Amino acid sequence: RTREHLEILSRDLGYATDPTVGGLTLIAGVLPKDKLSTFERLMYRATRGNLILRTDGIEEPFYSITTNESTSKVVFAVFFSAPRIADKLRKICELNGATVYPYAENREQLNRMRDDLRVQAETLSQTLQQTANRRFNILSGLASVVPEWRAAVATEKAVFSILNMLQFKGSTVIARGWCPVSELMNVKAVLREAEVASGSSVSTIVEELYTKEKRPTFFKTNKITGTFQGIVDSYGIARYKEVNPGVFTIITFPYLFGIMYGDIGHGIILTLFAAFLVFMEKNWEGKPLNEIFQMIFGGRYLLLFMGFFAIYVGVLYNDMFGFSTEIFESGYKWPELPPNGPEGVVHPSSPNGKPSIKPLVPVSFGIDGAWSETDNKLEFYNSVKMKCAVVVGIVQMSGGVLLSLMNHIYFNDWIHVWFRFVPEMVFLSCTFGYMALIIVVKWCTTWENTHDAPSLLETMTNFFLQPGSVTVELYAGQAAVQTILLLVAFSMVPVLLCGVPYFEKKHHEEKQKMRLRHHEDGHNDDDEDDHFDFSEIMIHQIIHTIEFVLGCVSNTASYLRLWALSLAHAQLSDVFWNFAFMMTVGLDGGSGVFVFIGFAVWISVTIGVLLGMESLSAFLHSLRLHWVEFQNKFYYGDGIQFEPFDLAQVLSTV
Repeated sequence: RTREHLEILSRDLGYATDPTVGGLTLIAGVLPKDKLSTFERLMYRATRGNLILRTDGIEEPFYSITTNESTSKVVFAVFFSAPRIADKLRKICELNGATVYPYAENREQLNRMRDDLRVQAETLSQTLQQTANRRFNILSGLASVVPEWRAAVATEKAVFSILNMLQFKGSTVIARGWCPVSELMNVKAVLREAEVASGSSVSTIVEELYTKEKRPTFFKTNKITGTFQGIVDSYGIARYKEVNPGVFTIITFPYLFGIMYGDIGHGIILTLFAAFLVFMEKNWEGKPLNEIFQMIFGGRYLLLFMGFFAIYVGVLYNDMFGFSTEIFESGYKWPELPPNGPEGVVHPSSPNGKPSIKPLVPVSFGIDGAWSETDNKLEFYNSVKMKCAVVVGIVQMSGGVLLSLMNHIYFNDWIHVWFRFVPEMVFLSCTFGYMALIIVVKWCTTWENTHDAPSLLETMTNFFLQPGSVTVELYAGQAAVQTILLLVAFSMVPVLLCGVPYFEKKHHEEKQKMRLRHHEDGHNDDDEDDHFDFSEIMIHQIIHTIEFVLGCVSNTASYLRLWALSLAHAQLSDVFWNFAFMMTVGLDGGSGVFVFIGFAVWISVTIGVLLGMESLSAFLHSLRLHWVEFQNKFYYGDGIQFEPFDLAQVLSTV
C-alpha cells in the first residue's frame, strides 16, 4: 500500500493539489488494469458524464500474496463537481478492486508526504530484505537435516500405526499377526536381541495360533522374478498354498510374445535396449524418473526375456527385418540361374517331387529358407503358423488343467479330482487334443501330392457336425475313432455338471449325521457349522460347465492371435523393407541421397511401429492369453496379499 500511495503522489495532478480548486472534488487511487474499462463506464454513468478521469499506467507490476501472481495496475484521478456523490463514487471504486488514497492539499504537504512515504518504503524494503536473508540462512542450515526429520517422522508414524493394532492389558502387550514359516526363527532371534538391548527382565513369548481366518499369500521374489509375479498379481492374488502361475509365466509369457514377434533383427534391438536398462540399473534404481519410463525400467528383465525369445523364434521363422536369412543349409537344391538355367517358374532339382517334395535331409533348425522365394510362400507360412498356434494353445490349456489337479490333490479334494479334473481333461483331450494330434500326424505323413492331403478344417467340422463322416482318411478307422471320441467327450458333460454337487451334498449329509451322533454321545463339537447351500453349488457348477465347454472352443480360437500377429508382423516388416528402403536403391544415380532418405524412413517406421506399437500389441495379447486362456483353468486369484511391516519400504517412499 505504501508503494501504491507513493505512485499516486509521484504524479503531479496539476491544479488538483487543492481538492476544491475550481469547485472540483478529487478522488485518487490505484486500480487493477484489467478492470479499467468497466470502471470508466460506471464512473461516467454515475456522474452522467460530469467528471474528468485521468489514468496513468504503473510500469512495474505488483505481486499479490493471496493469489501468488503479479498484477498490473494503473493510477486514476477522478474530478467531479458534486461533493454529495463522493461516497457513491468511492463505493464504485471498492467494487472494482480499487484502493483510494488521500492526496495533498498543497505543494508543501505533497512534498512532505512524498518524503515520508519514501522513507517508509525504504525502511520496509530493508526490513523485508533482512527477513528474507535471515529466513534463507535458517532454512539453508536446516536443509541438511530435513531428510533425517522426514525419515524420523515417517518411521514414528509407521511404528505408532502398528502400536495402535496391539492389545494392551496392564503391563502386557499382545500382538497377533502373520509371519512366513521360514522367517519365524528370525523373528524370535530379533525379539531376544530387543530384550537384551532394552534390559527387559521378562522374556517375550511367541506362540503359533490355530485360526480359521483366511491366510495371506507370500511369494519370495527377486528383481527378475518380481516382474513376472507382478503380472500374475495384477490378475489376482493367489490363494494360500495355491499353485502359483508366476513360476510358469517366466517362460511361457516371453515365449508367446516371441511367437507373435519372432524376428531376429527386432529381437536383437529389443534385447540391446533391455540390456542397456539392466546395465544402468545401479544408476537409475531408486531415482525419480518419468512415469512411463519408470514403468519400462521396472520391466527391464521382462523385456530382456522377450528379446531373447523374439530372437529364438525369429531363427525358427528364418526372418530378419522382413527378409529371409539362410543361417542353416537348405534341404533343397536348385538349378542355375538364367542365362545358364531355366527361366520362368523354377522347380527344385532335388527333391524333384518324385515321390514328394520332402527333402531327404531337412534343414537343421527352423523353417527352410528356400520357402521365402516361392510363389506359395504366404500360404505355406500361413498354414505352419496357424497350426503351431493351435498346438501351442492346446498344450498350454492342457497344462492349466493339469495344474488344477495339483491344487485338488494338495488340498485333499478328491471329489474335484474325479468329477472336475477327470471329465475336463477327457473332454479337452478327446476334442481339441485330438485335433492337435492329427495336426502332428499330418505333418509326419509324406504325401505324393499335397492335394491328396485331407483338410483338417473339414475334418474337425465333420467331427462335430457329421460324426462318422470322413471325406479323406488320414489313417485307417478314422471315422470309428472320431465317433467314439465324440461320444466319450459329450458323456463327460453330465459327469462334470452333476458329479460335484451330488457328492458335495452327500458329504455334507454324512457330516451332519456324524455331528448329531457326537451330540447324542455327549461330545461337544466346538467347530462352527459350515455353510452349505445346494442350489448355490448347483448354479455355480452349471456356470462352470458351460464356461469350460464353450471355453474350450473360444480359448482355442483365441490362440489363433499368435498366428495372426506373427503373420502381420512379418508382412509389415516385408512391406517397410521393400517399399521404404529397397525402392530408393538406384533412384539417384549413385549419389546416395535417396538411399539415405529411404533408410531414414525405414528406421523411423521400424522403431515407431514395429518396435513400439507392435511390441506393445504382442505384450498385451500375451497378457490376455495368460490371464484368460491359461489361468482360468486352475487359478482362483481371490487370495490376500501378505503385507509385512517393512521400515525400508516406508522410508523408500519418503
